[in-house]
Amino acid sequence: MLFLFSILCFFLAIAEESTTESTDNNEEGLVDEEIIIYGQSEVERRRKLLEKEIIKTGYREGIRRNDKVLYRPEVVWKPTIVVYDSGFVDLRKTPPRFEPWIKGPKTNKWRYLSCIPPFTLMCIKASGWLITKRRAQHSKTKAIENIIDSIQSWQEAIVVVATQRRLQEDIPDFLDELWNGESVLSMQQRKEEILGFWSSRTCTSEGDNAAAVIADFIEMEIQYSKTPVSKKEKQTAEEQSSCQRILNISIDSKE
Repeated sequence: MLFLFSILCFFLAIAEESTTESTDNNEEGLVDEEIIIYGQSEVERRRKLLEKEIIKTGYREGIRRNDKVLYRPEVVWKPTIVVYDSGFVDLRKTPPRFEPWIKGPKTNKWRYLSCIPPFTLMCIKASGWLITKRRAQHSKTKAIENIIDSIQSWQEAIVVVATQRRLQEDIPDFLDELWNGESVLSMQQRKEEILGFWSSRTCTSEGDNAAAVIADFIEMEIQYSKTPVSKKEKQTAEEQSSCQRILNISIDSKE
């Protein structure tokens, strides 16, 4: 509980620091990097905006297929847009389509009477498979250009939410299981594993945040245990970090 409380305090401190820096920059007439905390609702909102942009550029309502949604174009020479729940977007040739050649409401099934022989071939639309490779590539490029901003905005929200989940849930759960869960490792070995995990974080803002979460766990859990991190172990962990990162934990003054 103490560790979870410290995690909450950590993110509140980041938000407060971001607000203070933003205010200072606005007073100086400067705009710095903005830190936004996203939630799953923001991901869904941006996903709906992407769908609206796709439909606005000449596509039909999406069709759900397992973990993806397919958007078929009104004209078959355009590519089909496939949007995966993971954030990946793919373009494929639109397959042949069998539709009445007589225009009218799509709900009017009587239009299919226009497809009886000898007019059947007039209802087969297969130009998407017959266009040249060069024109197909041009249509794909044009389709992406029309929605690229919405795609990137949605993908950005997905990445931020995934990062937040890793910092707030995945890493704390992993550390708690490693330190407090059942294991054949001794407490000394568990401590070394956690120190190695801290040292191996990447030299990015995400890596810095992950390292801070691990350091908080070490401070709140390990340093109050019977096997706290010693001054020498702290120095070794810092030397093994390629980022010249400092492990901010308290060390027993008796050492």
